[in-house]
Amino acid sequence: MDLKAIRDLSLKILLESIRYKTVLGDQYGDIVDYYKEVLSQHGVHVTIHRVPDEYVKKYVPEKFNPWKPRYILIARVGYGDKVLQFNGHYDVVPPGDGWRSDPFNPIISEGRVYGRGSTDMKGGIAAFLSTLIYYAEREPSLVLEGVLVPDEEIGGLAGTGYLVRELDSRPNWVVIAEPSGLERVYNGHRGVSWFIIKVFGRQAHGSAPWLGDNALEKMLVYASRFIGEYRKLLDIKKSVFNYEDPLAAKPTVNPGGILISPGAVNIVPGVSGFSIDRRLIVEEKADEVVREVRDLASRITSETGIESVVEVLEASNPAYTPESSVIVQSIREAAVKAIGVEPKPVICTGGLDLRYYSEKGVEAIAYGPGVIGLAHQPNEYIVLEDLYKAISVYVKLVEILEGGG
Repeated sequence: MDLKAIRDLSLKILLESIRYKTVLGDQYGDIVDYYKEVLSQHGVHVTIHRVPDEYVKKYVPEKFNPWKPRYILIARVGYGDKVLQFNGHYDVVPPGDGWRSDPFNPIISEGRVYGRGSTDMKGGIAAFLSTLIYYAEREPSLVLEGVLVPDEEIGGLAGTGYLVRELDSRPNWVVIAEPSGLERVYNGHRGVSWFIIKVFGRQAHGSAPWLGDNALEKMLVYASRFIGEYRKLLDIKKSVFNYEDPLAAKPTVNPGGILISPGAVNIVPGVSGFSIDRRLIVEEKADEVVREVRDLASRITSETGIESVVEVLEASNPAYTPESSVIVQSIREAAVKAIGVEPKPVICTGGLDLRYYSEKGVEAIAYGPGVIGLAHQPNEYIVLEDLYKAISVYVKLVEILEGGG
């Protein structure tokens, strides 16, 4: 197949994949079967792994439907000692409200494809699967892998986490086809640590508050001091790396996304709590942040006499691949040669599956088609020309890593 035929095929793959409502375990098996059918028809070797149910139940919270099966598809073409792996997650977030059309019935309008997952990230999947099919007839002297994973939108433990930690996937280079836009390449992302801090008083009936010790009033004092002191501590830190948003070069703390209380108006609360969303710059480590939060909480408790406890919900390290690495330099060269654009390496403000590869020392980046800012939004779309350009960049990347670019 020539590149024009490959581009036509990518559109077909994208349109069909959007129709699968792959939210929190729904239709995961169906979409993986569809991808396998398309790839197999074009001579691509495909293996499907069902993530063990026990593993899913252990690592996927109850609210995310751990009883529904998770699948990882691994596609391969080519030969040789070096492996270039493309990675994409087929799960999407719920559509929400505000759509002008059915989010799972894609439409094409003015050079755009509208539908949930078009940008994040079934467009990227269509681009790299089409690249594998293009090379299936050419057998490059480089192993090309395309891996399709679930659950990135809920942390990726049963997806890329399982692939890397349990299946021991160790490619030489990884390109996650997340929607970076074609003008930038994510060579890292910030880390995240989530906490619940609970403050304790003594519960009593609301008609006799003098019999209790109101934990909410204590929490207001405690939280004000904690947040104020923590922000002063973080304000002296700044990363030396380039971020997609310059404000993300400083660590951040966001309190109060979750609030804890007894849930009845006629109770003197005996416990109240609040969440902390702490984002890490590249230079920080998650275990150091956990210790930092615990130490601050302990000191405030000691100085105020307000009893507290810190619960850790999540602690994930940042990811970083140096700008001088082979994969960063190669994707930039490929983009220049294929589409006349040299993407800028930047650190992603949010989190990606890059961290699973970084923890094993694998060179990994995120580079793919899509519209920045449209992920998770109503009326999500992808520009078709960007989809086609991404294929051209991926094809050229393979040539460069083969040594023939």
